[in-house]
Amino acid sequence: MKSIRFTAPYSDEAIVAWLDGEMEASDARRFEAALAEDRHLAARADALRLNQQEIASAFAPLLNEAPQSRMEAQLATLLARPAATEAKANGVSRRALIAASLSFLMIGSGLGYLARPATKTLGESEKIRDLEAQYMSLYSAETLLDADSSPTALQRGLARTAQDIGLRANEQQLELHGAELKMVRILRYDTTSIAQIAWMHADYGPMALCISPDSQPARTELNHEQRHQMNLVWWHSGGYQFVLIGRNPTSQLKQNALTLQAALS
Repeated sequence: MKSIRFTAPYSDEAIVAWLDGEMEASDARRFEAALAEDRHLAARADALRLNQQEIASAFAPLLNEAPQSRMEAQLATLLARPAATEAKANGVSRRALIAASLSFLMIGSGLGYLARPATKTLGESEKIRDLEAQYMSLYSAETLLDADSSPTALQRGLARTAQDIGLRANEQQLELHGAELKMVRILRYDTTSIAQIAWMHADYGPMALCISPDSQPARTELNHEQRHQMNLVWWHSGGYQFVLIGRNPTSQLKQNALTLQAALS
């Protein structure tokens, strides 16, 4: 997920990326400008400046249950380095380990997933869905708590969506029963722009529609699958892949997907 780029409003995951020096230079400059003006953002950044002892204490129970001893040794090496100057070790960063352990705490998947080799080569559309599901698996209610959901911020996100991927939408098209629209922003994976539209569902927490340009020209029916303990309902239409992701039951997620499919067609 190191290729994902960040824009305002900034999540905790974006702050950790900046603290660990993993944010793209241009994104980091924008983040630092926002940091200088936003006291609340600055306070959140200070709160996430975990010292080495705090990290070691928080991760100790997880490391005791990790499936491979070499991961324990690797984490110990990483924790011995200052976060701001940390070099990548075998492609695993402190941020990646934090994200994996947060995922473990929320969905019980364990750190063993990172040690398993891929069993097959994913196509580009499937790779994007897998990335989006993994990213969403880290979301909790707190992730969207401080999101700026003002009409101005939402409109700015929708304008970016139209500019970056050519899809025009308005807030009325994104209304879902039992869910509050919280955020619209653009993520980037390699050269692919992904519009992420996020809601807070009253019963099941964060839910997001991820939209990315896709080479599949034909309209497809709704498909569903589970990735990283998240339910996904996805379809292709008009040169885009739409992926609705949440912890909602699949039947409810399908109903929401039908609503969005009709509204955005």
